[in-house]
Amino acid sequence: MKRISVVGPESSGKTTLTKYLSKTLECNYSEEYARTYLDKKETYDVHDLIKIAKEQNRIITNNIKKGNDYFIADTSCLVIELWSRIKFNHVDVDLKYLSLNEDFDFYLLCKPDIPWEEDRLRENPNDLSLIHISEPTRRTPISYAVFCLK
Repeated sequence: MKRISVVGPESSGKTTLTKYLSKTLECNYSEEYARTYLDKKETYDVHDLIKIAKEQNRIITNNIKKGNDYFIADTSCLVIELWSRIKFNHVDVDLKYLSLNEDFDFYLLCKPDIPWEEDRLRENPNDLSLIHISEPTRRTPISYAVFCLK
């Protein structure tokens, strides 16, 4: 099974691309748990991110067990780790562990080159820079490509 994680900043088309790829490849996909979790909250802090990451990891693991030639994840613990670093300038050790131990064959990085779509959970409309996924702290290189619509 090839495991693909669709990553990138908010409003970059991750969910749309995940659903399209899942339909095209006729495979399972997992949704972004953060949206479900944060929809019930007015604010959140760095401690919420580890809860989100643990559940995201559980959802991904359960969907992978269903088997198929491909599996697509609409975000992963890597994105949660990077968001923690960007928003709170801190990454919980458990979150870092989950991120480092993800088992994806490929990351598809969405470039934010489409119009911003506002919703209650999006909070960063003015800084749509790419989330960079190559880090010197990684034990192994990450295979990824940048996906652009323009």
